[in-house]
Amino acid sequence: MSVLLKDLVFDAVKLPANWWEQIDFIAAEKLNIAPGALQNTEIISCAVDSRRGSPKLLVTLKSDCQIPGVGTELSEKELLEYSALPPEIPEKSSLKNPIVVGTGPAGIFAGLILALAGCKPLIIDRGSDISRRNAAVEKFITDSVLDENNNLLIGEGGAGTYSDGKLYTGTKDPSARWVKKIMTECGAPAEILWRSRGHIGSDYLGKMAENLRKMIIDAGGTFLFDTEITDIIEHNGVCSGVISASGEKFTAPAVLIAPGLGGRKLVAKLTEHAAYMLKPFQIGCRVEHPQKLIDRSMYHMMNRPASLGAAEYHIVARKHPKHVASFCMCPGGEVVNATAWENQSISNGMSCFQRDGEFANSCLISTFAPGELGNSLADLHRLIQDMEKKCFAASGSYSLPAQDVAAFLRREKCLKNFRSSCRVGITPGRIDEIIMPQLYNALASAVKEFDCRMKGFIKEGKFIGVESCVSSPVRFERIPEKLHSTLSGLYLSGEGCGAAGGIISAACDGIKCALAMLK
Repeated sequence: MSVLLKDLVFDAVKLPANWWEQIDFIAAEKLNIAPGALQNTEIISCAVDSRRGSPKLLVTLKSDCQIPGVGTELSEKELLEYSALPPEIPEKSSLKNPIVVGTGPAGIFAGLILALAGCKPLIIDRGSDISRRNAAVEKFITDSVLDENNNLLIGEGGAGTYSDGKLYTGTKDPSARWVKKIMTECGAPAEILWRSRGHIGSDYLGKMAENLRKMIIDAGGTFLFDTEITDIIEHNGVCSGVISASGEKFTAPAVLIAPGLGGRKLVAKLTEHAAYMLKPFQIGCRVEHPQKLIDRSMYHMMNRPASLGAAEYHIVARKHPKHVASFCMCPGGEVVNATAWENQSISNGMSCFQRDGEFANSCLISTFAPGELGNSLADLHRLIQDMEKKCFAASGSYSLPAQDVAAFLRREKCLKNFRSSCRVGITPGRIDEIIMPQLYNALASAVKEFDCRMKGFIKEGKFIGVESCVSSPVRFERIPEKLHSTLSGLYLSGEGCGAAGGIISAACDGIKCALAMLK
């Protein structure tokens, strides 16, 4: 009989490394039942609780057990929920050769659904395949030579390919678990299926993106890289294709565009064709600390237990003058310059699967309402680009300006410790002058509150660069049920179009739009 064992609490200090490989035995011991009484045990979820005392693991399991009274029998709904069933894809569809623009999570999962439905989609990306993209990224890091079409923001897999692959999400979309299952089939670590704050790691993401492409090709899809789409074809109120930067036209019965946050020019062009609204959006600064400081603060002990990885935090300040929260936290990771534009700099964070670096970094973001920083998309783009240009000018290169958090509060140029994870290098700079006053005031207030909760947050922290590619300032309207934009035949999906806020939600949005296209 399959049973659910909910919220088992384990002392993380007493668990061995790779405890999940012995979960049958460990869970039986916890439940005080005979070894071997649990069979085929599967971890459904696992979360770390380090709010008080030594850290604990809260684990829910699905297992075969014949001992009466142990666990609760799984309901039919729970069995379906944990089975990671694929979306209901029509066996036959009249839709043939649709176009998908973008290979980030929204575009690639839309392409997968369309390919599995036998539609033979054409998937177009401005950047190159992962092999050539990796080479361009390495050249940028080592030689400061930027390829505007192949960088940490643009290319196969989208921006997420170099951002650690964090999969925590608030979406309740039933496709979310299936998305993770497909990711594991394409090379992502199996534990992303059960960790509450799972991540793939930048060292796995590239191979996963390549395998997703192969899966789509095997299902009948076609890829066209190194082709920037700059406009759509509109005829009699219907989108009938796209136009490339070279002027080449690609016709199609339906088009899905998932431009990502690096597709600013394309998004601006799309506002000429489809209705949209300005929406709240986030801007922030990347902050870096020694990982040991974070481990001590979160685990309440000098050395982290073998059963736990590098500690991470999620902190929020709700006091005056503005809400500030940590975002995209990369324990044991590195700070990167994720720019896609010449003479502009954008900070971001990434980490490999093991998260074994010396430093932790996170973005501290604040949310700005429509009209607060500008009354049009053009105003907002100018504001964002101005900060990015100031960020570049502060160092005169693609090394990132950095400022001790304490100096940030004193509003003076000071960087006492140049040691950092940032491979493009850091240069003393005035982050307090690069960002707009509203963001400075919010961050200055927030870090004082954070320091009360995490001693050393100010003393041992440094701000590095400006993070301006956090979310989109626009959201395109959709026709209910049909989900296309106000221009028939044009589906606008993912983060760049304001329809998602992370890898999983973007993938689910791409799936939802693709299924609507098939109808």
